[in-house]
Amino acid sequence: MALNVFEVALYAMILSGGQSPLTCERHAAATPVVKCSNGAVATEDEEGRIRYMDGTTVYKGQNGALSFSNGISSHWGSAGWVQFTNNVSVRRTGNNNFKSNGGLTCRPLSDDRATCDKAG
Repeated sequence: MALNVFEVALYAMILSGGQSPLTCERHAAATPVVKCSNGAVATEDEEGRIRYMDGTTVYKGQNGALSFSNGISSHWGSAGWVQFTNNVSVRRTGNNNFKSNGGLTCRPLSDDRATCDKAG
């Protein structure tokens, strides 16, 4: 499974509290790596899960719920928002981007680059 830069950016935004813009980009290396402008760096673990260099791993439940090894978890809230236990909420927009309750919109720029910013 290829490391998905858009997912890395979305999860990095959630992990950082959902308030600050960031851009993530895939870098060529022996092991695929994605580096984000907020300092987050991610690779894939042996199970194909996204793992950040701070040790946080992203887990996807069978029901689609996300959880993070640092204790952050999610549940479906009202009106299609996914709510995380760190007070970040996101929802998919009509064009498959994600909007956060902090006013950021996360979207892919290419297969190798994604951003979360207020311009969207």
